[in-house]
Amino acid sequence: MAGPARPKSANLEDLGFTPQPMVRWFDPRELTGTALRVLLSGVFGTYSDKRELQAGLVQTEPLDYSDRPELWIDYVADLGDGFDSTMTVASVLAEEKLDPGLPRGNAFPTRRGDVLIMGGDQVYPTATKEQYENRMIGPYKAALPYTESDHPELYAIPGNHDWYDGLTSFMRIFCQRSWLGGWRTRQSRSYFALQLPQRWWLWGIDVQFDSYIDTAQLEYFQQIAATRVQEGDGIILCSAEPSWVDANDDEPDAYHTLDYLERTVILPRGAEVRLSLAGDTHHYARYAEVDGSRQKITAGGGGAYLAATHHLPAKLQIPPPETVKRHPDADVAHYQLSTSYPNPHVSKSLVPGVFTLPWKNPTFWALLGFLYLLFGWTVLSAVRGNREGLVDLARRLAFPDLLVALPRSPVALLLTTGLFFALFSFTKSHVRWKRFPIGGVHATCHVLGILAVVRLTAGVLPELPDVLYGFAFVASVSVVGGLLGSWLVALYLFITDLFHCNTNELFSCQRIENHKNFLRMHVDESGTLTVYPIGIQRVCRSWKLKPEGRPGDPWFEPEPSAAPRPQLIEAPIRIPRLANQ
Repeated sequence: MAGPARPKSANLEDLGFTPQPMVRWFDPRELTGTALRVLLSGVFGTYSDKRELQAGLVQTEPLDYSDRPELWIDYVADLGDGFDSTMTVASVLAEEKLDPGLPRGNAFPTRRGDVLIMGGDQVYPTATKEQYENRMIGPYKAALPYTESDHPELYAIPGNHDWYDGLTSFMRIFCQRSWLGGWRTRQSRSYFALQLPQRWWLWGIDVQFDSYIDTAQLEYFQQIAATRVQEGDGIILCSAEPSWVDANDDEPDAYHTLDYLERTVILPRGAEVRLSLAGDTHHYARYAEVDGSRQKITAGGGGAYLAATHHLPAKLQIPPPETVKRHPDADVAHYQLSTSYPNPHVSKSLVPGVFTLPWKNPTFWALLGFLYLLFGWTVLSAVRGNREGLVDLARRLAFPDLLVALPRSPVALLLTTGLFFALFSFTKSHVRWKRFPIGGVHATCHVLGILAVVRLTAGVLPELPDVLYGFAFVASVSVVGGLLGSWLVALYLFITDLFHCNTNELFSCQRIENHKNFLRMHVDESGTLTVYPIGIQRVCRSWKLKPEGRPGDPWFEPEPSAAPRPQLIEAPIRIPRLANQ
C-alpha cells in the first residue's frame, strides 16, 4: 500500500475533518443537550444494554502478545475535545521515539507503543459520527496517517460520553477491525483482554454508566481466568472511572463493580491486580499502596479540559468502608497519594480564572441576560400603572417597590420557583441536604441581582420617549444583567470550591487546555512493568499544514516556538509482577 494521499489544504474536502475549538460546557445548547442525553441514555440504557447484544459477536480474544520478550503500551484517556489539545497529545504519542526526562534529571529512552489503549471518553460532548471524525479520528489520523510495517494496535473502552448514543458510533469505529490512521483496531466488543509478555495481562472492562458488569462480559472474563490465567499472574485493570477515589470521596457504592470482578474472578485464580488505570477525571493522580507495590493511577489528560487536583483525598482504603461492610473478610489495603499533576499549588492558582466565565462562555452571558430581562420585565409590569409611561415609572421606582411587586406577578413567581429548583440541582455537595441552603442562597442572590439591575438601569437611563427608553432599557438590562449574573455564578463557584462543591464546574467553564498527560508502559524481559507518566505543560496552538512528505509523516507540524515539550511528571514507576519481588 502506498499510504493515504496527503491533504493539499486545510479545507474539509482535502483534510477530511473540521478542527474544533474546546467544548463550551456552559453554552445553553450544551447544557440543555447534556441534560437530555443523560436523561435519555439513563432511560434507554436500562432497557437496551448493547453489552448483552455483543455476546453474539465473534470473539477471538484474548489477543496474545505473550510470545514477545517485551512490549511497549501507551495509555491515553479523555481525548477528542479541542483540536489543539487533542492534536498535541496525538502528535507526541505518534512519535516513533521519545526521550522524556524530569526537569532536573536524565532522560529515559522510550518508543511508541506497540499497543495504544484509549481509556474512555474518546469524544466530547456527544458520540455522533461527526464529532468522532472532527474531534478524535481526524487529529489522530493527522498525527500518524500511515505505518508501513510493525503496525501499532489500538484498543478502547467506552466512557459515559461514548455511551450517549447507545455505543453505536463506538462499535463502528473500534470494533470492526479497521484502521484509525496508522493504528489498527482488533477488538470486536467494548471490552477485551490482552495477554502480555512475562505473565502480565491487560483487561479493559466496560461498566456502562458505572453500572454492573453484564452477564456476557462477566462470562468472558471468567472463561479467560479459568483457562488462561495462572497463579502469580499480574493484571493491569483498565476502567472508565477512578472508582477508588469516588468511593472514598462521595460515592460509597462506586467501587462495588471492580471489587466484585477482583474478588470473584481474579483472586480465586491466584492472580492479582497490580495496576489499576482510569480516566474520566482530567488530571494525573497516582495512589501507591502503603507497605506494598500496587498502584492506582488516574490519567485523564488526553485532550479534555483540565480538572482540579487540590481536593484529592490524601489517603484511600481499598476496598472502601462501604464495601467492607458487605464483605467483612475482604483484604483491606491502604493507599497514599504520591503524585498529582498539576500539583495542588498550581491547581489552586487556577481557581480565580473562573471570573473569566463571561468571556469564555459568551452564550451563557447572553442566556443570563435574557433571563434577567424576562424576570425584570415581569416585575416591572406588576409595578407599572395602567397609564403610566416608562419614564414616569423610572422616576418613582424604588427597590422596595420591586420586592413588593414580586409576589404579585404569577410569571415572576414561576420564574423564581424554577430558578430555585434549577440551582438546587446545580449544587454538587457530598451531603445532599446542604444542596438546599447552598442552592437557596445562590438563587436569592440572583433574584436580588435582577431587582438591583432593574432599579439601577431605570434610574441611570436618560429621559427619552417611551419607545426609545424601552429599547435602551432592554439593551442595558440584557448586557449588565448577563454580566452580573455570570459573575454571580463565578463567585458562587469560587466560594463553594472552598467547601469541595462544584469544583468540576469551576474548571469546566474555564476550558483549560494545558497540563495534558498520558502513560507509556513497558513490560521488559525481567517481567517488571515500568510506567512512564508523561506530562505536556503547554499545548501547541500554532500548527502548520505539511502538504508534502512521506505517507507516514504527520499532516501538521507545530511552529518551532510552540512545539510541545513532553516531560516526565515523576520518576518512572516500577511494578513487579509479584508482591514479594
